[in-house]
Amino acid sequence: MAHQDDLPSLSEALGRLVELGLAAGTQQDRQKQRARKMAGDTIDHMGDMATTADSRASRKRDLIDGPEEFNRVRLDRPRSKN
Repeated sequence: MAHQDDLPSLSEALGRLVELGLAAGTQQDRQKQRARKMAGDTIDHMGDMATTADSRASRKRDLIDGPEEFNRVRLDRPRSKN
């Protein structure tokens, strides 16, 4: 058992656990945003400049978001009502 400097009440201990959980979610969100930006930058660098800007944007969106068929199994996206 790890040494603990204080002995918090049950409500204080739960509050600390909630804060830790919320902080962990924030870190995960930042990692997802960073990965998405890195992927977008790479796609921009490799993009076909002969196509229109709208076409490149659409292709980029499709690559980053993935196929629509996979949306129902992705855990990081809300499920559709279909």
